[in-house]
Amino acid sequence: MMSLLGSGGAVAVAGCFGGEDPRESDGDIQFLTMGVGDNIEEYFEENNAAFEEEFDAELDFTSVTWDNAQSTLNTRVDGGEAPDVSRLPARWIPQFAGKEALVPLDDLMEGEFGDQFYEGLVESNYYDGHYYGAPWAQSNKCLYYNKDVFEEAGLDPKDPGLDTWDDMLDAAIEIRDNASTSPYGLPANEALETGSQYCHYHWSFGADLIDDDRNPAVNSDEGVEALSFYSSLAQEHEVTQPSPLSSSRQDVRRLFENGDLGMVIAHVYAGLNIEDSDQDFDYGIVQVPEGPAGRYNLSTVDSLVIYTQTENEDLARDLFEFYYDEERRFEYSKQKGFLPVVESVAERDFFTEDENWAPFVEASEYARSRPKISNFSEFNNRVVTAIQETVGGDKSAQEALDDAQADLEEILE
Repeated sequence: MMSLLGSGGAVAVAGCFGGEDPRESDGDIQFLTMGVGDNIEEYFEENNAAFEEEFDAELDFTSVTWDNAQSTLNTRVDGGEAPDVSRLPARWIPQFAGKEALVPLDDLMEGEFGDQFYEGLVESNYYDGHYYGAPWAQSNKCLYYNKDVFEEAGLDPKDPGLDTWDDMLDAAIEIRDNASTSPYGLPANEALETGSQYCHYHWSFGADLIDDDRNPAVNSDEGVEALSFYSSLAQEHEVTQPSPLSSSRQDVRRLFENGDLGMVIAHVYAGLNIEDSDQDFDYGIVQVPEGPAGRYNLSTVDSLVIYTQTENEDLARDLFEFYYDEERRFEYSKQKGFLPVVESVAERDFFTEDENWAPFVEASEYARSRPKISNFSEFNNRVVTAIQETVGGDKSAQEALDDAQADLEEILE
């Protein structure tokens, strides 16, 4: 069965699919996921039916919207109505593992099954001594540049030389001085994504968010250097769009997609959106610049987990094996538009020879996940405040991060 729960909680039934409460159904196993759209609905219909036939089981498949996904899972877990298997963002693992709601999957992830994934993606499922999930979907980012703007600024669009942050800044200054387009997209509004975007700088300068003892570590010398560079793009060099403090990640992405920005760090969707639009400009994609301590790429990972309330763990594990079949993973990534999590899938020509996909597949080599913090949103919001204080010129990077560090120590107590 498959039921799609629309925004606002309204249930939309597709064809013969239905069943608002899986616990009341006759299903032998329940699989809850999020955001199943038109592009992937047929995939699940066909494969769920194949699973039922192969394992002589009934699969109760439910998709909820992302807006209510976390509350739905919390309510069901707390009420003793957890699904057998679900997708969830890896950053939610500490919360549900803390409730002892997830089955440790060490035997799977430390064996041949786990070897099929990129190492960084496997580690995103590790928390408090155990692996609690398998990578289901991932996204990362690369640096886009507008070749037409580069040419106008006297830069070489075929060899942009954007390997380091200093390279990127040098190019941005040339665009500022010699072209009519804003050089670089810098998000700094009050949003989760501002912290996500900043992670690339923080990590590549050698800083971390928490230390090995899980204490806050944002105000290290390296962290101050990273935030100083980030804010200098707006404060000192004036190479950003006009209003960073009111710009979200989505705002700067759309500016680039409309041809109104020289460079931006964005997902694969930016290139795919341009290809599908009427925009008439050429662009290139390179890796996120390297900093003094290396190159890192924030990888956002969704995981597949099994809940401890299941009475069908063997069948749940069969569902894992079924959906991690290589051909099924290829079709999922291809149809859904997500980066492959399985290395052998990522190595297929479909991804490695496509100008939009190939740089993002390469970026998986630099994948790094957010730290596992049970109250991550509160932690991240405090870091974003420090970013805003510095980009807005209200505090130095040192002052902003010292204040943030003090607050974060209380948050993580």
